Amino acid sequence: MLDSNPDWLAHCTEIKDLAKSLSKQSSMHLDQASLFLVTDGQATLSINGHEEHIIFGHLIAIASGSVIQLTKTNHLDFSGYIISFNTYDMKMKSLCDWDVNTTTGYYVQRVPETVVADIRISLAENTDHLNTTIKQYVLYHLLKELDPEQQTDEYTLEQRIERTVTYMQQKYNQMMTRNELAAIAGYSPSYYSRKFIEIYRKTPIEYLIHYRIFRAQEMLLLTDDLSKNIAKKAGFDDVQYFSRQFTRIVGHSPRKFKKMVAQYRICFLSSAHAEIAIAFGVIPHCVVVTNSLTPSYQKGMFHQWGVTLLDTPQYVIPQDIVVQQQPDLIISANLTEDTKQHFRSAAPVLKGLPHDLKSLICFFGELFNKAGQATQMIDELTAQVDLLKYKIQNHISSNSTVLYLRVEELGYRYVGESSCDTAILLYKEIGLQMPAKLRTNEKSFNSCSLQQLEEANPAYLFIEKRVMDYYNADLSLSTLQQSKQWANLDAVKNKRVFYVDTGLWINNCSVFGKREIMRQIEQSILGGAYSTTQ
Repeated sequence: MLDSNPDWLAHCTEIKDLAKSLSKQSSMHLDQASLFLVTDGQATLSINGHEEHIIFGHLIAIASGSVIQLTKTNHLDFSGYIISFNTYDMKMKSLCDWDVNTTTGYYVQRVPETVVADIRISLAENTDHLNTTIKQYVLYHLLKELDPEQQTDEYTLEQRIERTVTYMQQKYNQMMTRNELAAIAGYSPSYYSRKFIEIYRKTPIEYLIHYRIFRAQEMLLLTDDLSKNIAKKAGFDDVQYFSRQFTRIVGHSPRKFKKMVAQYRICFLSSAHAEIAIAFGVIPHCVVVTNSLTPSYQKGMFHQWGVTLLDTPQYVIPQDIVVQQQPDLIISANLTEDTKQHFRSAAPVLKGLPHDLKSLICFFGELFNKAGQATQMIDELTAQVDLLKYKIQNHISSNSTVLYLRVEELGYRYVGESSCDTAILLYKEIGLQMPAKLRTNEKSFNSCSLQQLEEANPAYLFIEKRVMDYYNADLSLSTLQQSKQWANLDAVKNKRVFYVDTGLWINNCSVFGKREIMRQIEQSILGGAYSTTQ
């Protein structure tokens, strides 16, 4: 983006740990232009009032003066960097403003995993002591990854048509005509309609009607609003016309649709959500999974019920493959804006679901008209947790500490007391104690040096060797196990080290997964199972 003005230079002023910075303050005001690079995990942030789901490989260019906030339910199971910089105009010999040229004040782009790996290795040392050469290398390496803004006269036919689709998606509840859409594309109405049909297999107005009906379906499932109010919100002034179009497209009236949602073809983008559906007797049509992170019990369960598995690399949602499944409903915890809009053209999308398991069970209980079963399910899980808590508290001393340590490619992080569902199970529900020296930033996965680990000296240690498609943590685990700090730990001396699975403990603390995690906790702490290697 600096290439458009060769007289400009950029100077990196600071590189900070993104997750650590966000854990210290719920709101950040950027007084300089910045780049955010996500090097692991995912999170949902509010950037200038716009909710944005960021994932591994995302590079976000953010203008000076922007405000970044954590969402209320956000867990900081991610890592990355903030690269702050100034720009200089060499001709004017003064500072100048760097603009991302968007109305939101930021711009999101996915960069190749090779770029992420290169930056991660370059910044492996403490970011507080990076030399100027490394800072400048990182800044310019990332700036080159940003796409220059494309001029309007360079848009292809497909991009011009896509602009009208974006307009329809943004203004779907407002009146619009074919002539208006054609003008946005820069074509005559007849030519625009012909080309639109070739690309989308529908006329522009038929596409708009389908899009409105999908949005109406979402409102029916997520609110208790009356059909006549939903019709108006979806862009239909005539409620009877809305009802006819709804029945034609969906196959049932709005009232009947809400009662029969469990019978529709549902695609789950989270295997943990699919577990809950199966617990309610609702069989998913398909589920997006990452093979390396899918526990064996879950694979067997999906196979038993004939669920179609859409295998995909980590942090990648196969948009076209999902659409090819022709789902009647797509359910996801979080989606990037681009992915959400892609799916919303093909089916109604439910996103932004609750994060804690009890709230999720209640949500799906209401969705599938099984509220009574949801209450029973929660009561059973609560009773199982209480029983495990009783057993453990009668087995270990009250001052015994427990640490959940993640081993990553370039270091170690300990899991905060409320940073994920399994951490909440360990520390909040069962009541195990975090070492006092590490009781900070409870929502974060926090950096942990070998010295900190030795000082914390937990009585029990759960080790997760991070599973990633893009790197290997074997060397870090070996370094840990061969260190003098490791040999000094009480948990090692007393054979109280237990190895756990990323796919289960981080991704699937769900209805069945939580029971499996509790079984492993009980076996580890009460049975003393131990192994010297992963």
